[in-house]
Amino acid sequence: MARILIAAIVLAAAVTLYGLFDCLLRDRGLIRVLPKPVWAIIIVLIPVIGFALWFFFGRGTEDKPSAAPRQRGPSAPDDDDDYLRKVDRDVKLGKHAPEAQKPEDKTPGAADDIGDDASADSDTHSADTDEHGSGGSTGDGRGHSN
Repeated sequence: MARILIAAIVLAAAVTLYGLFDCLLRDRGLIRVLPKPVWAIIIVLIPVIGFALWFFFGRGTEDKPSAAPRQRGPSAPDDDDDYLRKVDRDVKLGKHAPEAQKPEDKTPGAADDIGDDASADSDTHSADTDEHGSGGSTGDGRGHSN
């Protein structure tokens, strides 16, 4: 009989301490019915029943949003948490990484290549001459003649 009494006292103390710490550490916006200090006094003065009252009537859940309701209608994409999670996941997977431009991707007749060819011909003319001084072409296949 003494063992059951000791176990009941230990259990009541544990439940009371849990309820007290839960009450004191919970955000004020999540506490219902009474203020936080009143709930703490009830839990300490009425050990097991105070915890039961706290758990069923005073303890608010964190699942319910206490802020203003969401606005209806269209919103910006950066306001949508689901969209931001999807973009973050896509970035981590590399779906939004810019593709590197390969040299063979450039078309040979593009506007930016025309200016480069003219300067390249003047620079490579001295490299085109072989050791004997014949100023022949290296045969790059673009139809340039010297």
